[in-house]
Amino acid sequence: MEIKIFIEQFEESLDGLEAGSVTEATAFKELKEWDSLAILTLTDTIDLEYGVLLKKADIELCDTVRSLFELVQSKV
Repeated sequence: MEIKIFIEQFEESLDGLEAGSVTEATAFKELKEWDSLAILTLTDTIDLEYGVLLKKADIELCDTVRSLFELVQSKV
């Protein structure tokens, strides 16, 4: 799994987020597009793409896109 692809999938999961606006250091919970629908869409994407079912509590432990990526990697 590559972080570049993960970031692209992350961006596609958040409605209204401009492509290329996220880096691995992005504090995603501070994005204006981050809401309950974004959580559902992102967890669905991660489940479909990586076979990892994250809970909201798992995501809340992460601060950056990189930490979320590492969490998913640890569960693959």
